[in-house]
Amino acid sequence: MKMTSLANGMNAGAGVALMTGCLIGLGLVMVASASMDVAAAQYGQPFYFFDRHLAYIVIGLLTAWGVYQVPMNVWQSISSQAFVFGLVLLILVLVPHIGRRVNGSMRWLGVGPLTMQPSEVAKLCVVLFLSAYLVRRQDEVRETWAGLVKAGLVLMLVAVLLLAEPDFGATSVLMLTAAAMIWLAGSGLKRFITSSVVLVGAGVVMAMSRSYRVQRLTAYIHPWVHPFDQGYQLTQSLIAFGRGGWAGVGLGNSVQKLFYLPEAHTDFVFAVFAEEFGLLGVSVVIAMLMALVLLGLRIGQWAELKGQYYNAYVAYGLSVLIGVQASVNIGVTSGALPTKGLTLPLVSYGGSSLVVELIMVALLLRVYRESSTAGARS
Repeated sequence: MKMTSLANGMNAGAGVALMTGCLIGLGLVMVASASMDVAAAQYGQPFYFFDRHLAYIVIGLLTAWGVYQVPMNVWQSISSQAFVFGLVLLILVLVPHIGRRVNGSMRWLGVGPLTMQPSEVAKLCVVLFLSAYLVRRQDEVRETWAGLVKAGLVLMLVAVLLLAEPDFGATSVLMLTAAAMIWLAGSGLKRFITSSVVLVGAGVVMAMSRSYRVQRLTAYIHPWVHPFDQGYQLTQSLIAFGRGGWAGVGLGNSVQKLFYLPEAHTDFVFAVFAEEFGLLGVSVVIAMLMALVLLGLRIGQWAELKGQYYNAYVAYGLSVLIGVQASVNIGVTSGALPTKGLTLPLVSYGGSSLVVELIMVALLLRVYRESSTAGARS
């Protein structure tokens, strides 16, 4: 049994590394394809975004290597400090002259030409903190309402700061991830369902509390009613999917990326990929993302079987976070979900998001390493 578990763990670790490498490589190619014309027009350099994306990959890999060297018990011991650090970043981004406003939202911190999105760091910090909380308060979370309420109050603080930017997409992804982590930690079904209903209700209220969110919902439901206004981005994305057909129009031959589809190399890079590689290519990418998430969950399961509960909850949380964000991005670009500013993990152009995602992968591999070398739980 021990040898089987170890072999499966080794397969999962190698699989996570393989899927990550494939997605990074795919992202590099697609960022180049989707951004060359825009980069040439705006900066006079066709490979402007490609070069920056490649630089962030290098930075992310170096950072991930450093993170991989740190034992998980160290991350557990500094989880509270990490959470405070995430909160400080979310507060700083709201301070005038410190946070940068782009497209009406205060979501970026910048030093010179470099920018970062605090919400990406905050999501990672919350997973680390919540994992430690679920270990400390395991019985309380599983058997009483108090454990859920305390966790909910902490998450509410983060949600308020995210919504102040505003960043409804990141808030939704984080809340869904937290709910999944609490359920996987053994929360009673009745309490979990009740909490989920409250969470969904709060999300509906928040979605309807701002006129621009209502407009996005309207555009999502009836995008062709206003194809040159609220529904413009979605209709252009749907055209890209339609042009792709079964096998696509070929790498580099997308028409929608030629100044029709906004954010073609960032939030909507999947639409360009769908146009160039069709349904067959889309199916391969979705399969790779699903494999990455499922392998991450398997690593968490083995860590839990070895009694490494903090490691397990971190693996669960990071895997769900990657899966939810990927699902939302794909849902948005295909018209299944309202438009949200979320990147496709490991594929889209985006410095801070890519670096943080590579750190998440490094933590998954660290959990695998520790679980594969630990003795089987008796």
